[in-house]
Amino acid sequence: MKNIFFILLLSTSTLNAITLSEEEKNPSAEEILIKKPEKHLRRESMIYNFNSTLGVKDQRKYTGQDKNKLAVAGHLSSNYEHFDNLLGFEVNYLRKSSRYDKIWWGAQFFSHNAKFDAITQNHSTGISSNTGSEAANQRPNGIENSVMGAGLGMSYRFKLLLDFWNTEDVFETIDVFANYVRLDEKFIDQTYQGYGLTANYGIHKRSGTSFFYGGKLSYNLASVTREAINDEKKKDRSLTLGWLSVALELGVFF
Repeated sequence: MKNIFFILLLSTSTLNAITLSEEEKNPSAEEILIKKPEKHLRRESMIYNFNSTLGVKDQRKYTGQDKNKLAVAGHLSSNYEHFDNLLGFEVNYLRKSSRYDKIWWGAQFFSHNAKFDAITQNHSTGISSNTGSEAANQRPNGIENSVMGAGLGMSYRFKLLLDFWNTEDVFETIDVFANYVRLDEKFIDQTYQGYGLTANYGIHKRSGTSFFYGGKLSYNLASVTREAINDEKKKDRSLTLGWLSVALELGVFF
């Protein structure tokens, strides 16, 4: 009987010992830094905000508490010999998932001016008998076009570089967006519309507890179609768009 009582008492003590309080489940930045130094290395990071008035670093902040991200970016063509083949800007807003702490979701909008051959190519001649088809409209490569898009997507923020570079204020992101895309083609003065995808890879540095800046590679793919002239088939009035751009980005977490 004494043995059974002792076992029950030991089991109750063990259960009480592993029960965590709310403060232990959601520790403050100071608690993470002092008592759980491995946590910020495994998940996100602790960063300082530099106080230029006093010339010292302020209290550290745990970046895993970021909730919203707003950023703007300027895009250039990835062709290093002709950066001006594509020039444009992008605005995106992302919110952190409440369930998965490294997943973000949100929206983007972009507008670019691009030369025809930087984003698509002419149809081969002779593949259609329709006199108004894309094959009959051979655009010069230098013709400039306007391409705009808006979409919804997800982002994953991580710190793979932390394994190779001892840093607390640099992070990486991978974004994927599904977009509605519009192309205003100037040579034949037609508007094309369709859907596409954006995939981004970025490396950013936090200049403080809120602000960040960095760069990213952005790949876009889309299929767009204009209104039919006479009895054109869809393939005779469609274009496939694709381009790779580099961007300088800055924004804020809040």
